[in-house]
Amino acid sequence: METFGVISLLPVTVVIVTAIITRRALEPLMLGTFVGFFILEQQFFVAAYLDGLWTEIGDSAYFIVIFGLFGIYNKLLEDANAISGFTKLSTKFADTKKKTGLLTWIMGNIFFLDNYFSILGNAVSNRKLSDSNKMSRELFAFNVNVVACAICVLVPIALWGVFMSGNIENVLGLEEGTGIAEIAKAVPFMFYAWVSLVFVLLYNFKIIPLFGNMKKAELRAEQTGQVFPDSTPTEQTEDEEKPETNIINFLLPMIALIGTTVVTGELTYGLVVGVVLCLVMYIAQGILKPAAAFDSIVGGFCDMMICTAIVISAFVLQQANDALGLAPFVIEAVQPFMSPNMLPVVTFCVLLSLGFVTGSFWGMAAVCFPIVLPLALAIDANLSLTIGAVISGAAAASTVCFYCDSVTLTCSITKIKNIEYARTALPLAVPMIIVAIILYVIAGFAL
Repeated sequence: METFGVISLLPVTVVIVTAIITRRALEPLMLGTFVGFFILEQQFFVAAYLDGLWTEIGDSAYFIVIFGLFGIYNKLLEDANAISGFTKLSTKFADTKKKTGLLTWIMGNIFFLDNYFSILGNAVSNRKLSDSNKMSRELFAFNVNVVACAICVLVPIALWGVFMSGNIENVLGLEEGTGIAEIAKAVPFMFYAWVSLVFVLLYNFKIIPLFGNMKKAELRAEQTGQVFPDSTPTEQTEDEEKPETNIINFLLPMIALIGTTVVTGELTYGLVVGVVLCLVMYIAQGILKPAAAFDSIVGGFCDMMICTAIVISAFVLQQANDALGLAPFVIEAVQPFMSPNMLPVVTFCVLLSLGFVTGSFWGMAAVCFPIVLPLALAIDANLSLTIGAVISGAAAASTVCFYCDSVTLTCSITKIKNIEYARTALPLAVPMIIVAIILYVIAGFAL
């Protein structure tokens, strides 16, 4: 495959620098993608971009549908004030910010099946509770996304585990279904996921003090009661006063969503059942009139348009990165460091870097497994440790890439901008990454 060398880093550099300057996500992604296609196609770059966009819209139909369903489900709960009963009950147990942080951590782990699933269930359930205890939306978003991205890789039967096990089976020539066992053996070595779960608690209990922009956000929330960032439009921060509803109006749709997802193994089906049940219950009780309920459907889908556009734009950027040979260039650059002792930590850092600059975690894992696992066997490195490093690197990237699907979904539901997540959450992730790197260095030499 032809690579463009160090110039392949230019589109990603443009995205990151522009995002920092403008404090936006969608436009920098588009600009970086334009730069990538200009390098590839010169005067025909606009046509190449439009072709890539059109292709990605077709390939990303799943994301358009599932993000739309997320928005509709969220909007129905919001317009019906269905969460009020749950919030009233949970306030009796989580009456402080620390307890709210603990509850968010616990619920994020309970919804382990998929990171989207964890984000939806946790954010919708606890965002008003976090507001009432003056937790900034930035810290709340950090809690929700980090826990979701950690737990979904630590449980082998979750959707991430199923995907990763399939890749391992193909690379190692294992029988179908046996890859889960390899994932299970690698779980203890998914250091970043374990470390991040611990750090979320340490930050919320103030055992490790918050710092940087996150500390400023928390001081703003505590001292002024303003839980949203200054950049959040006023109309998004003001909730219309609505009568409280019975807790059953939240629990039944959520239980139906969870049950359907677990039985079918498909989150889309769970969301459809949840949405239909919300419509039936709220219209039947007169909480929402039929016209208002269907307005919620349209409004919820529209609420997710920017979220969907950011994710699709990240995928188009990945097309340009793939054509420029970004992943092979990075892997080739680190090959001199691929000794048995250093392979795990190098693998973790490569997956983290590639995931961050491409916004693709499953994709980068699929790219690296066929390279890293045969290399681990050839140089007699610990296979389980190496698998753990690949998956852990992907999980780390999904907590820090501010334009990826996981962060974008979290920001959409918590109603903050992606760049606000980047400004506040990324510094908190740095100590977690450093600890994980140290553990991979130690394990690489010990095992």
